[in-house]
Amino acid sequence: MADEEFKYTYSAPTAQEKKEILKIRSQYLPKDDEAKDEKVARLKKLDSLVKAPAKAVASIMGVIGFCCFGLGMTMSLEWQKIVWGAIVGIVGLVLMAFAYPVFNKILANRKRKYSQRILELSQSLLNGDDEDNVSIDIKRESKDEE
Repeated sequence: MADEEFKYTYSAPTAQEKKEILKIRSQYLPKDDEAKDEKVARLKKLDSLVKAPAKAVASIMGVIGFCCFGLGMTMSLEWQKIVWGAIVGIVGLVLMAFAYPVFNKILANRKRKYSQRILELSQSLLNGDDEDNVSIDIKRESKDEE
């Protein structure tokens, strides 16, 4: 019986092994952040629904106005059509000048339309609520805009 001895050795994981263990373990834990990430994604979509149409319309107006202004200058300076060049150039200037007020008007209307949903969703994110009643259907919202 003296030959039979019990040997027990214990070794704690090293810092590197702990990091690897925690990394693997985190892959299998339920994630509370997924719901939060989904809410943040919805908030970003709502924000883009507010800003994108205003940016698009103002950019298109600005580019068309700039092209008209350039055409007017070309007509006046190169083609010697001074009156028509001035008229086309003034139309371009007016389009460029009104691009920013049109942007602000569209943005204000979109903010008024979506502000309640954005405020509710952002408040639920800030408070850390598990449940929220804010939902968005992008396809439905896009059809409402037309």
